[in-house]
Amino acid sequence: MSLLSVHNLTLQQGDRVLVQDLNLTITQGEAWIVLGENGCGKSTLLSAWAGWFKPQHGHIELNGVPLSNVLPAQRAKVLAWQTQHDECPFPLSVLEKTLTGRHPHLGRWQWESAADLALAREQLARLDLQGFDQRDLASLSGGERRRVSLATALTQQAPLMLLDEPLSQLDLRHQQQALQVLRTERAAGRSIVMVSHDPNHAAQCATHALLLFGDGKWSAGVLAEVLNSESLSRLYHYPVSLVRQNGKSWFVPQQ
Repeated sequence: MSLLSVHNLTLQQGDRVLVQDLNLTITQGEAWIVLGENGCGKSTLLSAWAGWFKPQHGHIELNGVPLSNVLPAQRAKVLAWQTQHDECPFPLSVLEKTLTGRHPHLGRWQWESAADLALAREQLARLDLQGFDQRDLASLSGGERRRVSLATALTQQAPLMLLDEPLSQLDLRHQQQALQVLRTERAAGRSIVMVSHDPNHAAQCATHALLLFGDGKWSAGVLAEVLNSESLSRLYHYPVSLVRQNGKSWFVPQQ
């Protein structure tokens, strides 16, 4: 089932064309990794797909309906968007932040139920945040706030998750833990789009890849067809080698 379809999409920042005439479809159970250099348009792309950045050309469909015709409240039931920055302008506890993922499912005067509380605590525990309920977000490290943000997106229970660098600032153990959670979500039928700076994350959770070259050009498709040392060397303007070890493949910069 098609969740998100992109047709001839062009994105610009000022006079600079970031993405030109992008066409792709994300279906149920797919996991896409979005790769590219700093400033190439990865966050802008996710913002457009979430309905918060207006493309210069083309259109986006959510469940076959033009995104511009989907009300924000309904859109939030279909897609969860984890932004790149974990802003915390007001005092907020970890549990309060995580429960905002349930807001799209509540009526105007409705409070979170016991089931909502249990779901939020379950997602926090999956990311090694059990016992953090009453901690002030401002007291957490950057990596801890990233995990709270991911737990909030998971609590939203949307069929499609747009995750902008969900693994940034995470140590090795928590990166692997988060990747396992995402693999479990995909196996359960959820679709995922994840921005990353590490192409090796692709082999651990992705089925497809989208490469943004920063000059309007792009490459998208099944992981094995898009991700290779040649395409990554071109993407990062630096030679990248493929290394095989114990039956697994890794991309490493050439020394």
